[in-house]
Amino acid sequence: NLSSGKKLCNALQSMGTTFIKLGQFLATRPDIIGEGIAKDLEKLQDKLPAFNLNVAKNILRDEIGKENFEQIKNISEPIAAASIAQVHFAEINVSGINKKVAIKILRPNIEKIFNEELDALMLLAYIVEGIVKKTRRLKLVEVVHLLREITNVEMDLRFEAAAANELYENTLNDVGFEVPKIYWNQTSKKVLCLDRINGISIREIENLKSLNIDTKKLAKNVIQNFLRHAVRDGFFHADMHQGNLFVSKNGIIMPVDFGIMGRLDKANRKY
Repeated sequence: NLSSGKKLCNALQSMGTTFIKLGQFLATRPDIIGEGIAKDLEKLQDKLPAFNLNVAKNILRDEIGKENFEQIKNISEPIAAASIAQVHFAEINVSGINKKVAIKILRPNIEKIFNEELDALMLLAYIVEGIVKKTRRLKLVEVVHLLREITNVEMDLRFEAAAANELYENTLNDVGFEVPKIYWNQTSKKVLCLDRINGISIREIENLKSLNIDTKKLAKNVIQNFLRHAVRDGFFHADMHQGNLFVSKNGIIMPVDFGIMGRLDKANRKY
């Protein structure tokens, strides 16, 4: 009785991390797969099965050390879970002030699982290119190599923290755009700690309209901010799908998930 979109979603989820990533990409392209299927695949962006809270606490303690771990209070159950990591809400003590934060934690053994799946995909790409000559123009092997490069960076959350910090500093004076602050004492290879944002997902259009937020103006602001960062700074959020953008009650755009960023050199910016 399931829709074709839900069947596809369940199939991709059961096939593992690499295919979940593919589903996440497809969810951002309703122009290719249709609105209905894209809507069903949105679940793959942040609503996957989570791992246990105690496992998350053990990873936290091992990664950041006992002293920094003890500064974290009221760790919540997972509030979002994606293919590579999940997110918890908590509070940390910074210079005597309690800060509300979000803590992103990598899934256990995710690097091993992902690399095994990529090895299988690589073998498949070589076989397809070897047997069906016409597929060589698609450069399947190159695509898998690129996927491996991108995800190996995504699996070291220090890269994401550094990217978020750079975007935060670049956009401090940008009106209507707010990047959460990073807390480095609670950040490591497998853990990322940053300000908790208070907003509505940009995909919840009816909720945005109920707050009298002008969605056409909001759409324009998303594009303008993206271009500002790309052309002015040469550094931009390269994964701005609807699962990674939130909006405050007064219309401020707040991005999350800084695992995939883009850079443009001066020549390209000028061009």
